[in-house]
Amino acid sequence: MHNDPPPNARPRHPLEREPAPPPSPGAAGEKQPRRATLHIPTVRPTVTYVIIAVNVAIFILRTLSRQIDFDLLIWGANQPIAVLQDGEAYRLFTSMFLHASIYAPGEGFAFVNALHLIFNMFILYAEGSRTESMFGHARFAVIYLLGGLAGSVLSASFNLPPETYSLGASGAVFAVLGARLVFLYKHRKLFGANGRAEIGRVTYLLGINLVFGLVSTFGSALGRIDNWAHLGGALGGAALAWAIAPFFVLRTHPDQPDHILAEDVNPLRRHYRDIVLFAVALMAILIVGRLLTGG
Repeated sequence: MHNDPPPNARPRHPLEREPAPPPSPGAAGEKQPRRATLHIPTVRPTVTYVIIAVNVAIFILRTLSRQIDFDLLIWGANQPIAVLQDGEAYRLFTSMFLHASIYAPGEGFAFVNALHLIFNMFILYAEGSRTESMFGHARFAVIYLLGGLAGSVLSASFNLPPETYSLGASGAVFAVLGARLVFLYKHRKLFGANGRAEIGRVTYLLGINLVFGLVSTFGSALGRIDNWAHLGGALGGAALAWAIAPFFVLRTHPDQPDHILAEDVNPLRRHYRDIVLFAVALMAILIVGRLLTGG
């Protein structure tokens, strides 16, 4: 899945170590510490770019007319009664590609609602591209889609009141953040100070958004943040990454002793059963949610 082109053929990933500077002169016989350049196999984050393009395209389509916007919203938003009682499970997926409308209730526009899309796509671009570059296309797609579905499932199962409509990519974006945090934690020794700084930054990003979501519950019902989707996405992405994320071990480059190669010893093919079990767990949560809503 991962390609490892020559070091000069691609940009250096933020977590890769810089080449060591030449040793400074020291006292006679003094040994200088040896440092090596670390090379991590990466891919171009194509899936991230495609997901962003799809979200933007759907948003633009909805701006063409108020009727198109309304029809797509009513058809595709995550709605507990429709999902749990009417069997419209497709909404768990379609809601991940819908965002707040720029049409205001009644007449006119609410252009500020475009911030919903802009914020989600900015986070996805910044964090998704970094995550996919190391996870590879298939693993990243699994985490984004299944982690996003975990957010949708918790939203449909536990949101109150059950007449609520929920939409947005934030559950899937939180899944990416949760997965990235697990990956960084497992490689905290490998990435050193850079990795610890990344852990702090991602933890802060997750925390501030969860707190902001909780605060929003005390506001008006209009425009509230779906905390269940955020929590479900973060937990789902973290759980998936704990099982399927790449795990790198180091080996010396066969031709360049001062270069270290990071080799993934946790290929995705070993975890197809884990992915199926995760999907089964989501279905079990839906059953519980159906029982809670009296379905």
